[in-house]
Amino acid sequence: MNEFELIEHYFRGWCGAHPDLILGQGDDCLIWHPRRATVMSIDTAVAGRHFPEAATGAQAAQRAFLPALSDLAAMGAEPAFFTLALTLPSPIDHNWLEAFASRLRELSEFYGLVLAGGDTTSGPARVISLQMHGLVDAPLLRNGVQPNDDLWVSGFPGRAAAALPAVLNPARASAPADWLAAYWSPEPRLELGQRLVGLASAAIDVSDGLAADCGHLAKASGLTLLIDSDTLPQAPSFRGYPEEEVLSWILTGGDDYELAFTAAPSQREAIAALAATLNVPLTRIGQAQTGDGQALIRHNGKTHALSETGFQHF
Repeated sequence: MNEFELIEHYFRGWCGAHPDLILGQGDDCLIWHPRRATVMSIDTAVAGRHFPEAATGAQAAQRAFLPALSDLAAMGAEPAFFTLALTLPSPIDHNWLEAFASRLRELSEFYGLVLAGGDTTSGPARVISLQMHGLVDAPLLRNGVQPNDDLWVSGFPGRAAAALPAVLNPARASAPADWLAAYWSPEPRLELGQRLVGLASAAIDVSDGLAADCGHLAKASGLTLLIDSDTLPQAPSFRGYPEEEVLSWILTGGDDYELAFTAAPSQREAIAALAATLNVPLTRIGQAQTGDGQALIRHNGKTHALSETGFQHF
């Protein structure tokens, strides 16, 4: 099966369309004529780095697609379409590819994105690059934090990091089902992001670790974000684990794809109402202060910076 036969077999004929997509798969370029502001983000997932080399095709599809989609959530955007660049080692494992394509199609249809084009090639390892395109009228940015803003986070960060030993070595370690689900199938907070437009002053998705990503908000806004460790939301499944280990998972683990965002104190009631409407936990974990653009942790009455703040890509 050559490149064009592979594309025709696995990636053609998917359902879905978008009124702004004039020309999709099948030509040298796609043609996109948007009616609203377009946001774009590209993520690359590498076997052995972002997902285990032994991951099934379906698992790899989830680990590539869902984190990439989370970037649109952080901007408050409505998903539109995506492109796929796929590198596969030779000979092609068609069972793996069939499972990958099938799960990717399910996810794209569930979240309402059109596969508009891409590229395939042979290489030494499986590499999945996804470029997401969305539409938004007033995007949430990282640099909008204001002094005295509240700092919030959605969901229960830390579970994906806690699951990692079981993910990497399932024969020797086990993990609760919600930890494994957090790693293999994180939920992009798309509706939350869209509903935060007009409520939040800034937002980011938690991919590299809560402390690290809050640091990105602080740096972009030129303020300090102070995180109170005793207010961090802890998943019920963390009960019984040592406090320091749990705090490490939550603050530096990463791979959560929850949203961290800031908002004026006057928005607290509206955010509480939004949490109830969406049935998504939203927890106030700190506050913005004048400072030098970093995230600080207040723990046991002492304020300090973490020496190891999150996942490093290099």
